[in-house]
Amino acid sequence: MWRDELRPSSRIRKVLMGNVRLEDEEPGIQSACSKHIYDGAVEILSITDKQARRRALLKIPELIRPHVEKEVWRIFDQRRKK
Repeated sequence: MWRDELRPSSRIRKVLMGNVRLEDEEPGIQSACSKHIYDGAVEILSITDKQARRRALLKIPELIRPHVEKEVWRIFDQRRKK
């Protein structure tokens, strides 16, 4: 039987809430988090005002923010090349 703190969903939530560093989790959890990081980056990029995008980024927990920012830039660069 799963203890709540060992459930994959709980571990993913802890990473996304900034309670655990992404790098400290096993590859499977990191992979699952990458979808949420991508979705967050797309949501940030959907904001048309630059200052509003910055404010939205600052609301993201500090431990996960660099990963979202990196994904924002990756997607931005990819879209710019088209």
